[in-house]
Amino acid sequence: MDNIIFICTGNTCRSPMAEGLFRAHGGEEQTGLAAASAGLFTQDGMPASENAITAAKELGADISAHRSRMLTPEMAKNARYLVCMTGAHYDRLCELFPDCADKVFTLLPTDVSDPFGGDLETYRRAAAQIDEGVRSIIGRLGA
Repeated sequence: MDNIIFICTGNTCRSPMAEGLFRAHGGEEQTGLAAASAGLFTQDGMPASENAITAAKELGADISAHRSRMLTPEMAKNARYLVCMTGAHYDRLCELFPDCADKVFTLLPTDVSDPFGGDLETYRRAAAQIDEGVRSIIGRLGA
């Protein structure tokens, strides 16, 4: 099965929420794509932030078991799609992996702001944006 990898900075907030929401909304079944997530600047093994877990859960996704991981060249090469949270992530991915530029896109036309360190309401706003983008992707790629 091909992968769709959601990308953010630290892989503890936005991209884990996107991965979880993609699964929760039946994205894997509807698109035939396995959801994953990774960060551009992170350490492997960090848990999702508590507020990300709560905000995702309120929208039906359980990301409590998530652990961060750094995007590797092999992951990028083998993915069907690489979905970024911001234009800066998009630019950085295309710079790091120019051969992958044709499969890189942003989740939404506007950046999903980083809720890291914010209160639960900040995470809820980010989760709502991510949910909108994920539903749109499922709708466009679904069978």
